[in-house]
Amino acid sequence: MFNPLYNRAKPANLEALRVALRAALDTAGQEEVPGLRRAIRIVEDFVPSGGAAGVEWARNVLALAGIDPRTAEVKAVRELRTARPDLGLKEAVALVKALTDQAG
Repeated sequence: MFNPLYNRAKPANLEALRVALRAALDTAGQEEVPGLRRAIRIVEDFVPSGGAAGVEWARNVLALAGIDPRTAEVKAVRELRTARPDLGLKEAVALVKALTDQAG
């Protein structure tokens, strides 16, 4: 995929931007939907899904959803996979486990 922002600095809070775009998609008119979906895909290319940055991303997603991964692991995995549909089950479980290990 062509990424015009490849060499630019990444914005500080991409998750908040992604959430805002998804909210806009919920109320968008039919003509706006394709552009908003493309914008979401572009932003999601910058949202990490693994390593230390991925754990921080997962923490932010779950905090925004109000989910405690220590008490609702299955719900946490589902929320991560909803936030990032291309995230595999193994990866989502590993992220939740990393969060629970850090908290424990």
